[in-house]
Amino acid sequence: MKNNLFAILGIQTREDCISNALAYAINTSKSFREQFLKQVCGKDISKYISVNAHTRISAGASGIPDIVVILENQSNADIVLIENKLKAEEGIDQTIRYSSRKAVDGLMNHFKLKKTLGESSFVFLTLFPDQYPTSKEYSVHRHSELQDVMLKIYQWDNELVKQLITDWVALVKSFYERESISLSDIFYDMLKDDSGLDGGFLYFRRALSKLSLPNSLQREEFYRASRHGRRYYGARISKASWHPSEITEIDGTWSLDALTNFNIHIEPQYNVLSREFNCFLHYEVNPYKPEQWVKANVPACQYNEYLDRRDKFVSNLQIQSLSGWSFGGGSNQIAKLTFDFSKSTYAEVKTVLEQEIGRMAEVIDTVLGQI
Repeated sequence: MKNNLFAILGIQTREDCISNALAYAINTSKSFREQFLKQVCGKDISKYISVNAHTRISAGASGIPDIVVILENQSNADIVLIENKLKAEEGIDQTIRYSSRKAVDGLMNHFKLKKTLGESSFVFLTLFPDQYPTSKEYSVHRHSELQDVMLKIYQWDNELVKQLITDWVALVKSFYERESISLSDIFYDMLKDDSGLDGGFLYFRRALSKLSLPNSLQREEFYRASRHGRRYYGARISKASWHPSEITEIDGTWSLDALTNFNIHIEPQYNVLSREFNCFLHYEVNPYKPEQWVKANVPACQYNEYLDRRDKFVSNLQIQSLSGWSFGGGSNQIAKLTFDFSKSTYAEVKTVLEQEIGRMAEVIDTVLGQI
């Protein structure tokens, strides 16, 4: 990868830069344009007299899509909106806003297109294989498909485009290699982020997805976080009986039921820089709200009832057989278990995590039945 343009410039994680490269390739290489629009966007460029790709064009109040492709024939103008996702999650209702008629009209006005609006298409081009858009209007494609685009190009007409796409596909291929998991993998080696695309996070997700979880436990969320210069890979494991219902609001008044408006979850987390693996146990208001918000919006008597029940839960938990777990740590964190996986294989990690998560889950169910 040392001669890879994106890696040399350190821009492989920047969505804007990859969007720029794709738009440049569409605009300056007919061979790439033809295959990319056919395979990824479902468009036959022979039907159009002009095709132009643009990046970060305002769709009015709806927002700024990553890539907009305008395809024109004699009478109509078709629009393709491409949402390019590398490491970031989708913004709130982002794809819903971009796929609205309001957004398309905003683009028509921006480009001063006088022709009749033909077909509007929406493409969600993502790196992570299990990432999907909120809007059902989008067709989902992976950056890995660019390799198939390349294979259909028998003669390149732009050497710079060829190098850009070849280099990007090489990074993507390296990233997707982390999808393959072997029981003999040295766990921490596979969590490294060699390409900068968070291949370690892909491996983390796959590794924890393969855990056999007991007692109806579900992996409800995977996340990446950065705090105080540190980076974390994490997961939240829980089940329905550990978060029965959410706090309610009627006419601006919030109500917190201590018996049902809680969320208990086990949170395996890997610190990328310190290479430390922990499991945390959290007990918090459901849905999560900062303590300051709860105090300001929930009647004090209800919050005190919640805290009393939470304290009772923790006290009963502490007298159970939970060797290795330390208690305390913060307002929502009630326990923590640190693992030494520095030389462990994935097989060893899998066995230990399944045992410890299963043991904690059994104890949690027992304690919930006592309070």
